[in-house]
Amino acid sequence: MDKVAESELQMKLRQRLETIKAQKGLKNNEIAAICGRSESVISEMLNAKRNFDDKLIYSMLNKLSDYMQDGELVTTVRQYTKMYNIAIAGKKASDMRLVVGNTGIGKSVVYKRFASENTDTYYLKVDRRYTWNKLLLEINRVMGIEVGKTWTNALLDNIIRKVEQTTGNNPLLIIDESEVLPNPVYKQLKNLYTSTEGLMGIMLVGITEVKARIARLAGLSADNWRPVKDDSNVYTTFARRLRVFRIDNIDQADIESFCRSKGIENRDVIKLACSKWWNYAEADRAISRAEGFGMKLNTLSVDEFNLL
Repeated sequence: MDKVAESELQMKLRQRLETIKAQKGLKNNEIAAICGRSESVISEMLNAKRNFDDKLIYSMLNKLSDYMQDGELVTTVRQYTKMYNIAIAGKKASDMRLVVGNTGIGKSVVYKRFASENTDTYYLKVDRRYTWNKLLLEINRVMGIEVGKTWTNALLDNIIRKVEQTTGNNPLLIIDESEVLPNPVYKQLKNLYTSTEGLMGIMLVGITEVKARIARLAGLSADNWRPVKDDSNVYTTFARRLRVFRIDNIDQADIESFCRSKGIENRDVIKLACSKWWNYAEADRAISRAEGFGMKLNTLSVDEFNLL
């Protein structure tokens, strides 16, 4: 069958699939599991064998957003550099890490990008209070595992097999917005880490409250991670396995560095941005609006900035 004339949107999806396949060494059935579609659909998409409805294409693009981070990552700001280096070390060490910091400092941006750039690195953003079984099912999905049986032991076995097959690449699982997880799931994550025998690193990422909550559950001090009472519980062994990292808050110097990295040169605009923007997410949205309006960042004026 000859190739069809693709729409611009379908071509974008095909190119995204080709990029992920090349970067992560995934097979069609693994990509199908990530996208929530059949292997035949992935094959037809990659080979441009038929046209697909925009609704289906958008659905697949949304699923792939867990794997890819669009746009240029600003590597000059200190928070981004620290978070990226934590991930590099965690992947190499195959340990368990907790990374916490306030909303808007770029945790999701950095760790999505890290996952997209590194082989056998999996990014899962928690969007609801998963049971342990449901979390394992989602981990299977982001790892590109084609799920058959969905009971807990079968899902765990799938992950262990995948880790054993890819251990030479130091697999790493990044669980973002971990504050959404219910308390019982935390101690189960220790079992996942133990089951993979230190062959896979696990990184929990979340707001600062996660550290305090785990400390309370485990009977540890949130300040120094030492016991505050004699008796321990099922959460203590989990918490003591964690290496904890706190990402610094954003100050005006950070916003100034961010602006210059994006190409903003007007000193009055930068000064105004430092007084208005308190996180990188807000700054990114404003810059995207400016670009959408056709404004050039290197000549951005105060009046233009105020329109944003």
